[in-house]
Amino acid sequence: MNQELFTNLPAELIINILSRLPIRTIISCKCVCKSWLNLLDTPEFARSHLSRSVPGLILWQRHRDLDSEHFEIFEFEDELDLERHDLHYNPVTKISCREFINEDHPGLGIQGSADGLVCFRKLGRHPETVYVCNPITRDYIQLPTPGTIWYYPTTVTYGFGASKTSGQHKVVRIYHECRRDTDTHKLLGIPKSECWVYTLGTGSWRRIAPGPKLEYNCRSTGAFLNGNLHWLVADLEGFARISCLDLETEVFSTFSAPSLPERSRFLGGLTVLGDCLCMCDNTSDDEIVIWLMKEYGVEKSWTKEFVISKVPDYAGESYEVVYPIKIFRDGDILMAWEDFHLFHHSIKNRTTASVDIAALQTAGCIGAMLHNPTFLSLKSFATENVCSF
Repeated sequence: MNQELFTNLPAELIINILSRLPIRTIISCKCVCKSWLNLLDTPEFARSHLSRSVPGLILWQRHRDLDSEHFEIFEFEDELDLERHDLHYNPVTKISCREFINEDHPGLGIQGSADGLVCFRKLGRHPETVYVCNPITRDYIQLPTPGTIWYYPTTVTYGFGASKTSGQHKVVRIYHECRRDTDTHKLLGIPKSECWVYTLGTGSWRRIAPGPKLEYNCRSTGAFLNGNLHWLVADLEGFARISCLDLETEVFSTFSAPSLPERSRFLGGLTVLGDCLCMCDNTSDDEIVIWLMKEYGVEKSWTKEFVISKVPDYAGESYEVVYPIKIFRDGDILMAWEDFHLFHHSIKNRTTASVDIAALQTAGCIGAMLHNPTFLSLKSFATENVCSF
């Protein structure tokens, strides 16, 4: 790229051009000259780039020997004539979790991604520590500890997103005290429930009305769509429901999940697939069923979109939830099998296979979701103590 070509161009035009480049190229452009470095660090560039940013993959993994834990950002190549998609996941950046948590085994879990910012939660003893990080700018914020200590059978779950009108980025923590049968572990009641919200730039958690008493899964995270967070929950009778929190008004509502046959157990995962809310049912020994809500908020629009055979490699009684991540242009579907592995299914060939990328060869535990890379600076949030690594 010829620097002299840009000398007399207006800054807004340079921003328009550079914001269309791949992430790794933009990072290289920061080294061209000081004026470019300053320009690429402006909020105007961050907004321009984010408006064009194409979702890639954030992959967290812990190695089998438990000696290392890191997360990695990939860009997808999504073309119709690719023989295998997993050969075209281009690495953008790789970060060791020890770079911002000075412990041998940080034990992080991804709690959500919005506008290129990623929310992590430190798993283990309670209460947990929560971080918001931008892997591209290599900045992070450690949120103050929520303070509520919890132990089984109490449940805590998180979500992260941005409100639709004001654009405020919010971390949500839902806490429920549960009474369960000591022998069957069946839920008997929820005597206490709380919901706490942390708005980036405020420096503190706020308590809001928690909504109806519902059974949340401590391993699930809120699915972010249309300025709302969604969790697949069960009511006190055990029927599946969707709990929805409007991040603008901070008011909870509920709506129906897809109509399912009565079963003694249910392995459902809630996520976003394309522009639709998606529920994936992995209860069957033989197949995975993917439902899409074709019209957002319209319960009758739930559609059984894909039925994927698990025979022969994945057949048998299931104990883990499956989360669809992306539908490629040629119909392949990328999915995560809980914390264990990534796999893709070809609709055209009706074949299912594990994703074969180098980053997964020594993985013992993983977490994966879509992620829009951004140059949004965490320093734009007032009052926050931003650290770099």
